[in-house]
Amino acid sequence: MKLKCLIDKYDTPLYVYSEEAIRNNYQMIERAFPYRPNQIHYAVMCNNYPDVLKTIQLLGGSVQINSLRELELVKKLGFKDEHISFTSIGLNEKSIKELINNQLTVNLDSLEEVEKYCKAGRGKHFGIRVNIVVDIPLEAGHTNSYRHTDVGIREQDFKSVKLIAARYGCKVIGVHGYLASNLLDSSPFFYYADYLKRCAKQFPDIEYINFGSGFGVFCDSAEKQFDFKKTGQYYSDITTELSTFFKRDIQLKIEPGRSLIAAAGILLAKVTNIKQLEHKRQVAINVGFGGFARPKLYDACHLIEVVGKDKIQGVYDVRAATVLQTDFIARDRSLPMIEEDDIVVIRNTGAYGMVMASGFPGCIKPKEIMISSFADIL
Repeated sequence: MKLKCLIDKYDTPLYVYSEEAIRNNYQMIERAFPYRPNQIHYAVMCNNYPDVLKTIQLLGGSVQINSLRELELVKKLGFKDEHISFTSIGLNEKSIKELINNQLTVNLDSLEEVEKYCKAGRGKHFGIRVNIVVDIPLEAGHTNSYRHTDVGIREQDFKSVKLIAARYGCKVIGVHGYLASNLLDSSPFFYYADYLKRCAKQFPDIEYINFGSGFGVFCDSAEKQFDFKKTGQYYSDITTELSTFFKRDIQLKIEPGRSLIAAAGILLAKVTNIKQLEHKRQVAINVGFGGFARPKLYDACHLIEVVGKDKIQGVYDVRAATVLQTDFIARDRSLPMIEEDDIVVIRNTGAYGMVMASGFPGCIKPKEIMISSFADIL
């Protein structure tokens, strides 16, 4: 289906996802982690569009969920309990009992959750989310600490976790960690993996180590990629060492979200007005914070293209057609000559797009579709 036909049918703004791109990204990540047994748990919070999840499922992928609503969704789509990993925070007794009624993997965030879980599910097994504190050596002997100060269980509380578990006949069978979001350099993940390995060795019944995600996506180039191969080999070596230490196979788990799905999505929008400023032009398009919140929330950059034009002719700010004064998609971008009704393509929008859309302030939410390949329309 060509782009014009697509827009005539669905209008703009429109999220378009490529099945081919999802498949290529998934298989690239899968190849980068040679250790077996492993599980790739796609983070549903990034994009919960059913066709995206079905594609992940057909590829043999598992899912990482953060809420009971996501649990309901993935169950409805046919994901089995053994392919679902649940990690969240602030769980009350009702939520914990519902999780216990399912046989999925649960990673708990606090001593309080461990107590509630073990009391309600005597004899059940669970994983814990580790509070990550890692000092990353930098130049000139300095260090940079990556911290999630209020997320996860601290290492000094591991003894208490084991005591609570023993009291109710439960076992800790996994450790789960998360370093940071969108890291482009692979080296911090090595120090982080070493720390998570140290944590895992403190629990004799460990069955898996879940390294989470945080693998970065470059915003300034479609050619640059995070070094999955180096990171995957390091994680594989860590898990091999744990398997030797425990004299049994330990499962390696990761939770790629944005790194898997971002480049598999584009957002199509229409130019609604061109405003001349003193030294540049300001382009208004028919999507902004209410349909794509990421640039405003995280000061995130995304490649922007103008359909049918590639010769750079000016510097533009690209903003939403709303009265929110800071509702910009991009500033000071070198772009081709833009005219009203042109179609712009915003790249790397497969993650944290529609899942965060509110329609605020009074705007139409984008639609979503899945196509076979971007080559069919661009």
